[in-house]
Amino acid sequence: MAVPTGAATGVAGTVQAALQFTTDASSVATQVTLTIDAQKLAQVADVTFSDNCTVTNSVATCQEYFYDDNPTGGGLGGVTELTIAARPGVTPGAAASYTVTGTATAGTFVGGSGSVQIGGPAFDLAQPTQHTGLPVGSTVSEPVEFTNTGDRPAAAAQVLLMASPGLTFAQHFANCTYSSVPDDVSAEDALCTFAQPIQVGERAALATAVQLNVTSAAYYTYLDTLTAPKGDAFLQQMQAGRTWTQGTGSKLRLDVLDPGTPSTAPAGKVSLPFADGSNDYRITALQAANTADFSVSGATAQAAQGDTVQLDFSMTNTGPATIFYRSGEPIGVTVVPPPGTTIVGSSANCRPQTVDDPQTTAHGPYACSESYLVPAGRTAQFSLTVRVDQVVPGAQGSVAMAWSPDASWRPPFDPNAADDSAALTLN
Repeated sequence: MAVPTGAATGVAGTVQAALQFTTDASSVATQVTLTIDAQKLAQVADVTFSDNCTVTNSVATCQEYFYDDNPTGGGLGGVTELTIAARPGVTPGAAASYTVTGTATAGTFVGGSGSVQIGGPAFDLAQPTQHTGLPVGSTVSEPVEFTNTGDRPAAAAQVLLMASPGLTFAQHFANCTYSSVPDDVSAEDALCTFAQPIQVGERAALATAVQLNVTSAAYYTYLDTLTAPKGDAFLQQMQAGRTWTQGTGSKLRLDVLDPGTPSTAPAGKVSLPFADGSNDYRITALQAANTADFSVSGATAQAAQGDTVQLDFSMTNTGPATIFYRSGEPIGVTVVPPPGTTIVGSSANCRPQTVDDPQTTAHGPYACSESYLVPAGRTAQFSLTVRVDQVVPGAQGSVAMAWSPDASWRPPFDPNAADDSAALTLN
């Protein structure tokens, strides 16, 4: 990580480092005593620790308790934090480290280390322009401009462009690599590298605005843009595990709009954190004039009193647009079983609409969801398993698109309400 000197603008004055832990255990319940040795770091930065720590001569002893019955090898958040600020007069480019060791009441604590640099670049992206009503088949131009508001230059710059489903890049360049992400929130990514220094205060822009084709799958679409000095760890993490193909053709230039001020500080590769209002990551919303018709199917079954029966039903996006609810809200249906039945099971993608309510668990309604990203042509399969407590001839439940708690509202992209509901008929 990097912490700014007083010369940086638009960046956070201090940096908080929150410790994260990983485990290969299937369950965790342990008390951990951490020892954080920040003596070297204290030579270049002022370091304070969170309230669960006692500190002597820049060595902190901190208490943590972890409980997780299903970590699946993932990360565990800790409460221990270091707040780090550059000491006055420390030369930009200076670096120091700290170490973390510890003991645990269950298992073995491995420990680790961290490194902190004084000063760094900070590429503040200009605010993008949002668009609505884009015609399918059109091409839209998105300029990308950023300023190094940090206190160190960067030896080179990179720009990562992530186009969501419904957008494709109209141009490819020789100094960019490209990667496709099937069934993910981005359809195609481009990583462009500019082998030129970015001075402190320098304002630069892509010489050619990003050209994006609006395809037949477009409705809610986005261009995510990240700028960083070449070698930035966060940008490298975003590239990892992917296959990238070198572009061909001409090179994309980075034009200098304002040269900034030359600096004697060494070039940095670690981005500084930003204060409110500045960011090296921006999201451009580009909404297309398009439709997506969601339809549901019901089920018909026969079963005697006391028997159980599985009712299979589905939701389909017949397109042409892919629907991407970036807020993370899943798209799905509300299902009510036929009267005279008790729900005894469901597919994994269905759950009681009111959790921990025995009445809802037994008799519905249930919420069955697919995802926040539903490509055109995808069908989600759902099921409820019910026990017949009383035979009711022609008993009908229902499955319906769960657009909103307000039954009168429906999304503008789906003008056809006729196929938004279907019956679950039993006997």
